[in-house]
Amino acid sequence: MKLVIDRGNTLFKLGVFDGRDLIEVRYLQELNKSTLEDILLTFDVSKAILCSVGGNLSQDLTDLLKAQTNFLSMSNTLSLPIKISYNNPNALGKDRIAAMVGAREMLKGQNVAVIDAGSCICIDLLDKHSVYQGGVITPGLGMKYRALHTFTANLPLLYLDEKHYDCCQNSTEGCIRSGVQNGTIFEIEGFISRCKEICKDLRIVVSGGDADFVARGLKEETLVDKHIVLKGLNVILDENIEE
Repeated sequence: MKLVIDRGNTLFKLGVFDGRDLIEVRYLQELNKSTLEDILLTFDVSKAILCSVGGNLSQDLTDLLKAQTNFLSMSNTLSLPIKISYNNPNALGKDRIAAMVGAREMLKGQNVAVIDAGSCICIDLLDKHSVYQGGVITPGLGMKYRALHTFTANLPLLYLDEKHYDCCQNSTEGCIRSGVQNGTIFEIEGFISRCKEICKDLRIVVSGGDADFVARGLKEETLVDKHIVLKGLNVILDENIEE
């Protein structure tokens, strides 16, 4: 079995794989030694990979993974099934790379836009030749709500509401919700339209905590896969460490 750890800005996401099959997923606020030991033992983990954008693992967790598994830390120096076209490859988020690898595995030979709707919203474009064409980073829904509250004197702190709001509202709360939620959908649709000028016959994959909301709001047909980063990391692990 293989263990994939994605440490994001807010959560640890852990996936256990048997080959390419994802058989267990856990979302944790914190990852401690006893939890990790239990996972390694329960699933007889032989290989593991860590992708972290939210800080390094503690030394005791890293030592445990190195002692009990064939362990990799995600980086762009690993063997990858995609070509990175980025001014400074070291600056490209490791989770974004993993998401594109996951999308390629799902839709080989097709042009794909990957929308990761999490703390930030990342939209990345991978062409049918598996070449990364670039992307965008914009504030996520929660970040926009917090910014309106934090950087103004009187606007309330709101959270994502799954309801649909017409564009023009007649209350402060409604105006905020329309601005944040409709504005985010309009923003993404604008970027997708531009991506289609670069790559024809574009497929769209949506991931992240707000994936369902984004997918429902878009006019385009989408595929929702909230585990695409985990799946991409699993492919990268297999690419670099044989059984």
